[in-house]
Amino acid sequence: MTHQFIADLKDGLEIKQYFLVRQVEERLTQNGKPYLNLVLADRSGFLKAKVWSNVLRDFPGPFRVGDYVGTVGQVGSYQGELQLTVQEIYTLQEIKQRKELINQEPENFDVSLLHATTEYDLEQMWRELLIIVDEVLTPPLQDLVLNLLHRHAEVWQLHPAARRNHHAYLGGLLEHTWFVTRLAFQTAGLYPAINRQLVVAGAILHDLGKIKELAKPYAPEYTVPGQLLGHIVLGWEMIRQEAAAINFPDQNLLLQLEHIIITHHGQRDFGSPVVPKTREAMVVYFADDLDSKLKIMEQHLKADNSAGNFTPYLRLLQRELYKITLEPEDQVQAEEFNEE
Repeated sequence: MTHQFIADLKDGLEIKQYFLVRQVEERLTQNGKPYLNLVLADRSGFLKAKVWSNVLRDFPGPFRVGDYVGTVGQVGSYQGELQLTVQEIYTLQEIKQRKELINQEPENFDVSLLHATTEYDLEQMWRELLIIVDEVLTPPLQDLVLNLLHRHAEVWQLHPAARRNHHAYLGGLLEHTWFVTRLAFQTAGLYPAINRQLVVAGAILHDLGKIKELAKPYAPEYTVPGQLLGHIVLGWEMIRQEAAAINFPDQNLLLQLEHIIITHHGQRDFGSPVVPKTREAMVVYFADDLDSKLKIMEQHLKADNSAGNFTPYLRLLQRELYKITLEPEDQVQAEEFNEE
């Protein structure tokens, strides 16, 4: 059966195909029967799934984050969201073992259909970040940022920026860093009193800790340090360690950079131990917040296949989204403006 992408699924559709397991949660019904809450994925998005106790009895797994699973089930709607009621579920390993008995490979399994990746060119984004560092920063900030970029280049270009909410795909961390850095750089240029070097350094390094917070980039899970400390503290620690290694000469400048890192979530309720208290920290916070929210909106709009002018309610942003599209003439004008 041809793979049907999650973004194209509709209520009532029966499916038989492979997915990547992104989340697994064991639960009990009110009657005390075990069932699984799963989040399945392909390269187009995420799909919640239920494996009820009667199915779990026949297909006990275990199922783990990062597994490829073959599923049979029916798509339904619950509280405005599509979800899959699983009727059969097998790990890819189980399917391979069965196929080995008759000397066949698993049918229709294509890993490229299951891993979401950034739509942007990784080499171009990385190259543009290095150009910004070269043209905007001077020592000692330049040395600090370049050391961290080069030390973590491979994983930085592979990692997602989150488990689920935004840029949660391979290359997502680099894409998010690229956007936030350019947004912050352009914004800082409008205000002469703002230190553009601090803004650029803070924007590039603001999510550095995600590298240690998340494991399994293709199906991200929190590491133990990620759970106990979080990426803000982990990133702050990585910067302090690198600064000590190069004998960073300006402790006040380093303190201001650290302030940007620990305040980039903007509010204590969102994980920052203190709120932004410098203009540079405020710029990075808003650039980060803007790019995150615009990506969430983009993903929600792409995944929507409902009728009408507005999407279903988006709980993350607590609103429906208007499905406006550019007219051809407006699209041409927008492209011409961007070229200028």
